[in-house]
Amino acid sequence: MRVLIVEDNPIERLALEKLFSLSYPAEFSSIGLASDGRSAQLQLEKSLFDLVMLDVNLPDVNGVDFIDTVNELRPDARIVMVTAYSDYEYLRQSIRKNVFDYILKPYSMATFRECIDRFIAQARNDGESYGSQSLAQRIYRIIEERYKEPISLQEIADELGMDKSYIGRVFKKEAGSGVVEYLIKYRVDKAEGLMLRGMNVSEAAEAVGFSDPAYFGRCFKRLKGYPPKDARKISDKSISS
Repeated sequence: MRVLIVEDNPIERLALEKLFSLSYPAEFSSIGLASDGRSAQLQLEKSLFDLVMLDVNLPDVNGVDFIDTVNELRPDARIVMVTAYSDYEYLRQSIRKNVFDYILKPYSMATFRECIDRFIAQARNDGESYGSQSLAQRIYRIIEERYKEPISLQEIADELGMDKSYIGRVFKKEAGSGVVEYLIKYRVDKAEGLMLRGMNVSEAAEAVGFSDPAYFGRCFKRLKGYPPKDARKISDKSISS
């Protein structure tokens, strides 16, 4: 994995670099260093990073505001805020922007290791580094896990900590359709499978997250070319032919 340390204080920047290189030589293959927001942005534009250690007090930008830049350039990266500010407002803003963790200076080796160990454990549990997952793959996973719920594009964006218009553009470019359209198609395909196994139209619609059977029927016909009540008949005809 790769980590980017964004810290304007050269002594603290070097200390973090040493902590990573000595404590996690096998886990992190590359350690990037930046002293301000501009140099950090240039590195994020050029290279993939799995983790960003981000100071709040940078000379050219507020670290909390810079979270948006990280999310836009490297949406799969996890962010740990490192700051001497214990003010609740900074913590609240960071949490709202979906940062992974928040470390207050001065921190101990134990505090540092607890945070990084948790990041590594979570990355391993996912079966891959966060940086290797595309934004579309993360959205696919959310839809697969929550398609039965009344989830909206805004809720998906909030879960990812990103702007909904941004994830809409990126997803459409990568997946070839909008997020909402993909969600509808996913639900319709799941509902068709349920109807072929014996569920009626209303039951199948409700089971996959459609609260309005009439709306489900319109979506189904638009995507499949026939009404949902004909799904089993058309499937039987297809098999017999």
